[in-house]
This record gives sequence, C-alpha cells and structure tokens, in this order.
Amino acid sequence: MNKKEFQQLAEKISKGVASQKDVALYNYYYDKFQQNGEWDKSLLDEKDDIEKELHARITKNLEDYPSRVKSFPYFKVAAAVVLFTISVGLLVWNKRQSIPSLDSVSERFVQDIDPGTHRAVLTLGDGTLLNLEGSNNGILTSQGNSQILKLADGQLAYTAIEGQTSLVKDVFNTITVPRSGQYQLTLPDGTKVWLNSASSLKFPASFASSARVVELEGEAYFEVTTLYDDVRKEKRPFIVKTPTQRIDVLGTRFNVNAYKGEKTVKTTLIEGSVSIASAVTGQAMVLKPGQQSQLSNSGTIHLTDNMDAEEAIAWKNGIFHFHNTDLSTIMRELSRWYNVDIDIENIPQRKFNGVLSRNVQLSQVLQMMEKTSGLKFNVEERKISMSK
Repeated sequence: MNKKEFQQLAEKISKGVASQKDVALYNYYYDKFQQNGEWDKSLLDEKDDIEKELHARITKNLEDYPSRVKSFPYFKVAAAVVLFTISVGLLVWNKRQSIPSLDSVSERFVQDIDPGTHRAVLTLGDGTLLNLEGSNNGILTSQGNSQILKLADGQLAYTAIEGQTSLVKDVFNTITVPRSGQYQLTLPDGTKVWLNSASSLKFPASFASSARVVELEGEAYFEVTTLYDDVRKEKRPFIVKTPTQRIDVLGTRFNVNAYKGEKTVKTTLIEGSVSIASAVTGQAMVLKPGQQSQLSNSGTIHLTDNMDAEEAIAWKNGIFHFHNTDLSTIMRELSRWYNVDIDIENIPQRKFNGVLSRNVQLSQVLQMMEKTSGLKFNVEERKISMSK
C-alpha cells in the first residue's frame, strides 16, 4: 500500500462511506505501523504531515456536516476510528505482512453486539411508567407545576405550565436508564443532565422547595443553572445525593461516577465550584475546576489535580476514552454500554490507552484492544470471554 492508497482509504473512512472491510484494513495497517520502529518516508512521506492532514480532514468534516448527519452512527464510527488511531500515535506499515483473514475474526465474534441507544423509562409520582424510547414527541403529561415534553431530538424537558403560579408540593419523578442506553433531560429549573447507562436520577417535578435536591445512582454529567430565591435574594443551592456522598452546587458543570461495584465515587469538576461531603465519615472538601475527588468505600476522599476534563465526560460526547485504564474497569464499562456479561474468571492486569467511538459494534472495540495486548476476546450469547 502506497501513500496515495492509504490516504484514499482514510478519506473514505472520514467521509463515512467505507465498508467494514475498508475499516478493518485501515485498522490493520495502522496496527502494523505501530509494531515497527521507524517511519517509511519513501512510501508515506513525513509522519507529521500525515497526522496534520488527517486531523484537518476530520475537523473539517465534523464542522461541515449538519447536526442531524453528525448524529448518524456510522459517521461517528468513521470519524472516531480515525481519531482513535491518531491518539494512539501514527504508525509504520510493514510491507512484508499479509492481510489477515476476516473470517478468522468473525469466528470469534459469533454474535456481534450493537452499541447502546437513547432509551430510558420515566416513573411518575403516582408510579406510572413511561417508556421514553417508544413515546411520541410533544407533551407527555404534567407533574406538579411542570409539563413534561419529549423533544424532537429525543431529549426530555420539564417546562413551567403557563399561567400556573401557585406552588405545588414536590412531586418526585425518577428517570431510569437501562444497560445499553443513555439519555438527556432538562430539569424544571433549566439544569441539563446527561445520564449514562445503568443509571437513575430522582428529582422533584417542580422544585417547590428552596433547595434543589436530586438523587443519583450511576453516572451523570450536570450543567447546573444558577437560580435565585425571590424572597431571600440569594442563590438557591443545587444538591446531588448519591448513596455515599453529597455534592452542594451553586452553578457549575461537573461529572459524577457513582456506580455500584466500582472502588470509588469520582466527581470531576469542569467549571465553577462544588463542595463534596462523605456520607460515611463527614469528610468534606471544595473542588476547583480540573480537580477530581475519589471517595472510597471506607468514606475517605482523595483529591487529584489537573484532571483531563475530556476524559471524564467522554461518554457524554459518545466516546470511549481510556487513559492507563485497567482491563477490569473497561470490561465493566463495556458490560453496561453493550448490555453484555463478562465471562472471564481471572481478568489479566493490563492497562489501555486510546479513544474510540461508543457507536461502534462491540467487536470493533475488542479488536482494537487485542492489537495492543495480545489477548483474544470472544463474543457469544451476549457474553465476553477470552481465548488464547
């Protein structure tokens, strides 16, 4: 493969018109580039030139495509595959290597698994369940002083009922996102929330009380609206409760990862200021932008500075972002997003780095991991196993 052929393949992928075989060949050659120690200038010219060209092409495509096209899964797959390989580092092609048989790969992925989608169930104050995936756009119902709308882009929004000024006692709703799902909603105060798979959020439909309190299980990203008390003329606090901690907010952007089964509850501050308090020990601290707190099961809080915000909220942007991430953590994330079980007794102590779209099939994620680890994964009957 010469430079021109390689660039043509990259262009097909970045435009979203490549076949599965094209993507497989592209990934294969990049993998072979990585395994060699030097760049073949006679075939590919300067490595920096290739990197700049691919970055420019992907950036231009993302800017030029309208939002409805960007949301199309295959476009995201194609763009992110290129971004993944760039993030790992530009590689060198070994001309002596032959292309592997795609049949040998497919034998290990008997049943491939599609990525998650926008799906959730809303539980109303009286216990009524609304399947948001199957419901029509428009007004769904009313709760408290709010109307509940499903918007054209699939989001859920709570808006004040026009002309209704009398306060209604808090009516609590719960939105539950299953495995293999995610969802976005706008709360009655205008706060925006993105919920990751296997997560739930309980919240009042009208925020009648002075304090805005919500309860989270799982993972969510918040963009909290600053709200003032008309009587006291002061900011109304926004409080996020998880089973083991409390977060007090006045107006900010942050991510909370509070899944059961994880060793720590991670809170990453993107903008503003939040106060973190352990429900077990009472230990508390204030986070600054770029800091992440890790709350252990014992109730102690550890603080890390200079966190990569893009890594913390990558899931919200449709990306897997692995930075020195251990295999056990990755397997749990894949289990939630693809709704699969992990049939591996002793997970090896391996760490991974890379960026990849969450809108690809499970086999593509596993094949990326195989190329840098020497491991072999199998998918059958919604289970991930390993083979030698």
